Amino acid sequence: MTQTRVRLWTVNEYHWMFETGIITADERVELLDGQVIPMSVKNPPMQRQRCVHLTISSGC
Repeated sequence: MTQTRVRLWTVNEYHWMFETGIITADERVELLDGQVIPMSVKNPPMQRQRCVHLTISSGC
């Protein structure tokens, strides 16, 4: 079985990647626990919701 070793990044290395153009300002990424990961969308599109209409009758 082959083991893969994960390389975690420091804050200084993360900033260096921006300074050198490895990561551009257009790329929405963040450093979390040493990993550079895509950021979530600020305003995700609304999911299509199903509407349920209830009729309330007073004759019970």
